[in-house]
Amino acid sequence: MSSIGGEEEREAISSVLAVVDELYRIRDTYFPRDPEEKTSRLRALVDTALSLLDSLPPDQRKSSLQRANYEYLRGKILDVFPDYRKEAEDHLSKAVKLNPSLADAWLSLGNCIWKKGDLPSAKNCFSLSLSKGPNKKILCQLSMLERSMAQGTENKAASIEESITHAREAVQLDIRDGNSWCKSFVCFFAVC
Repeated sequence: MSSIGGEEEREAISSVLAVVDELYRIRDTYFPRDPEEKTSRLRALVDTALSLLDSLPPDQRKSSLQRANYEYLRGKILDVFPDYRKEAEDHLSKAVKLNPSLADAWLSLGNCIWKKGDLPSAKNCFSLSLSKGPNKKILCQLSMLERSMAQGTENKAASIEESITHAREAVQLDIRDGNSWCKSFVCFFAVC
């Protein structure tokens, strides 16, 4: 009986993950003439993703690991928009408190906090995420954040060098990833 429940839980989570992937794909690659079209499409998918997530039976959110995953997904869904949302930060914060080893939750929390403008706290989240193991997405975000933090500082060259180091590490993790290469070139030209 428990294997059936486990299978149903995996299928439900897989459905939510598929919608979350679609949300971020649209956010990152869909650029219609009317920006409101993109926003309304994202809103509709957010509603769908939240409904799917909330349809998980409460017994599938009881353990701290299940609850951490639930909070992470809810926060990530709410954070898809370009503006800062406190509700997203609250859910992502709960996720990392419940499961501090959840690297993706730290990454999402860092992105959310970055939108708020708290760059040192965002860097701390990215660093904590990176401490869980090498990850090209984390390295790219950390690289971009370091370039942002370098603006207006006395030691700009050192910050840019650190940014370049993280971009190189991202490329080394996946030499075929165009996103990592793009970040590396941006770092290189930021120095020039």
